[in-house]
Amino acid sequence: MRRSIRAVALIACLPFGALGAETDPDTGLVVEAGWEDVRAHCGSCHSFRLVTLQRADRTGWRAMIRWMQETQNFWMLPPDVEQRILDYLAANYPPGKYGRRPPIAPELMP
Repeated sequence: MRRSIRAVALIACLPFGALGAETDPDTGLVVEAGWEDVRAHCGSCHSFRLVTLQRADRTGWRAMIRWMQETQNFWMLPPDVEQRILDYLAANYPPGKYGRRPPIAPELMP
């Protein structure tokens, strides 16, 4: 009985989005339209964990892509591919309660 109560309590603590969202076992990415594009273009330079830990709206994801293109030698994406990637990231990794903290403001830095 105690084990059942613990299991129910644990499931109740999960974010609702985690229930039923299929994830790719190799990448940890949510399997939905556009995930193959993210796998093909994002995983060649860094861990998919970095993608899944980030949270941003469409504008934020676009800014991250532009930063990588301007400073990290990330290639230009065809417009249709970029559209699918932004659609996927904005839908599956939006801003929320969980994720990384925002950067420390420059005026607060030592």
